[in-house]
Amino acid sequence: MDNHLTYHDFGHWIALGGAEMATLMQDSLHNLWFLAQTQGKPTISASSVLAPYMAVFFVAFFVSFVATPVMRWLAIRNGVVDWPDFKRKVHLQPVAYLGGIAIFLGWLAGILMCFVLEPHDARVIELGMEHVKFPFAIVIGGAVIALTGVIDDVYGVSPRVKIGGQLFAAAALATQDVGTELVADTFSSLGVAFPHSDIVAYVLGAIFIAVLVVGGCNSVNLLDGMDGLASGVTAIAVCGFLVISLVVAIGMSNPMQEAPGIDLITSPIRIVMCLAILGTLMGFLPYNFNPANIFMGDAGSLLLGYLSVSTILLLAHAPGPGPALVMAALVVFAMPFTDTVLAITRRKMSGKPIFSPDKAHLHHQLRKSGLSVKQTVLAMYGLCLGFATIGCMMVFLRWRYVLAIFFVLFAFIAVTAIKSAQNKVIQATIDPGSRKDDEVTIDVAIDETGQIPRRGAKTHSPTVQHAANDQVTTDMPNTSATDAIS
Repeated sequence: MDNHLTYHDFGHWIALGGAEMATLMQDSLHNLWFLAQTQGKPTISASSVLAPYMAVFFVAFFVSFVATPVMRWLAIRNGVVDWPDFKRKVHLQPVAYLGGIAIFLGWLAGILMCFVLEPHDARVIELGMEHVKFPFAIVIGGAVIALTGVIDDVYGVSPRVKIGGQLFAAAALATQDVGTELVADTFSSLGVAFPHSDIVAYVLGAIFIAVLVVGGCNSVNLLDGMDGLASGVTAIAVCGFLVISLVVAIGMSNPMQEAPGIDLITSPIRIVMCLAILGTLMGFLPYNFNPANIFMGDAGSLLLGYLSVSTILLLAHAPGPGPALVMAALVVFAMPFTDTVLAITRRKMSGKPIFSPDKAHLHHQLRKSGLSVKQTVLAMYGLCLGFATIGCMMVFLRWRYVLAIFFVLFAFIAVTAIKSAQNKVIQATIDPGSRKDDEVTIDVAIDETGQIPRRGAKTHSPTVQHAANDQVTTDMPNTSATDAIS
C-alpha cells in the first residue's frame, strides 16, 4: 500500500512539475542571446542561428504529417496491424503499424532540405554557417535500421537480424568518423594517459559507438509501450539536444567550454539534425497520441534511438571539451536509458532472462498506481523534461554539481521502481492468485497457416476473458482486419 501511494504521488508530482520545468527550459533558451552579449562573444543571437534552418523543421513536419495517414491506409489494406493481447498491450482494438516509415520519410525530407537552404542573415552568412556537410553515413545507417524494423513489423525477424542492422549502422558512423575520437578525448580531458596509437583509439571509439547505438535503439524500443510515449519522450530529448547545439553554435563562454567563437563545421549539422527529428515527430505525434490510430512499430522506435545517439555523437565534434557536451546530452536522453537499466536490473534480481518481456517498466508502474494512459504518458513526459532540464543546466552551470542532482533523481527513481517490483514478486509468491488481476486473455482467430488473417479475411468471434472476473466477457463480432480498424 505504501509503495502504491509512493508511485501515485510520484506520478502526479511529475505531471504538476512539468510546467515549471518547461518554464526553466524556455528561460534557458531566452538567455542564450543575453549571455553571449554580456560575456563579450560574437553578437549573434540564437534566433539568428536557428532561423536559416527552420525550413528543415517545416518540411519534415509536412512530409510526416501527410505520410502518416497514407502509411496507416497501406497498413490496414495489407493487414499489417497490431492485435491486442490484453496482457502486456494496453490498446483494445487492432492498430495499424508502419508509422515508422512516415517518421523516416519526414526526417529524410528535412535532411535533404538542408542542401538547398540559403540563409538570409548577413552575420550567419559571414560566419559560414550556411555550409551544411551532413554525414551521409547517418542517412545510410538510418535507412538500414528502418528497413530491418519494417521487415520485423510486417513479417517478424529474429533479434539477431535487428542487432545486425544496428551494428551495420554503427559501423557506418565509425567509417565516417562520427564520434570515433570520443574515447581518446575523454581520457585526455580526465588527464589519463592514453596509448599513442591511432588504431587503438579508433577501435575503442568504434566499440563505444556500437555499444551506444545498440543501447540507444533498444532503449527507445523498450520504452515504446504506450500511445505517444516514445515519440513524445524523444521529441523532448531532441529539444534538449537543440538547446545544447545552440549554446555551442553561438560560442558561449561557460564552465564547460574553453574555446570561444562560432562552431562553423558541425553546428549546422547538429541544428539540422535536431530540427529534422523534431519536425517529423511533431507531424507523427497527433496520430500516435492516445488514443492512437497508428503505431511507429520497431521501424520507428529503433530509428528514433539511432537518430538520438547520432545527435549525441555529433556533439563530440564541438570545439572545447566534447566529452562534457556528450555527457550533458546523455543526461538529456537519460529517460530511455534509465528504464532499460532498471529493466535489466529487475530481471536479473528476479532470476529472469534480461530479454524476457514484463509489465514492470516505469510507465507500467505509473499506470498501475491509478493513472490513466494519458496521465501516465504526460507524467513520463514530465520526467523526461526533468532529465532534459538537468542536462541543459550542465551547459550553463558547473556541471559537476548539476550531475549530482541527476544522480539523486536517478537513485530515487531506481529505488522506487525496484522496491515496487520486489513487492509485487513477494505478493505474487504469497498469493499467486493476485497476479491474475492484471491478466486478460484473448482468443484471436488464425488461419490455416497459423497467422493472423490479412486483408479481407474473416475472423471468428474473439472472446475476451478477464481471468480474475469471470462475469466480464466480451465477444467481438465477426469482422475483417480492415473493418476492425476502420
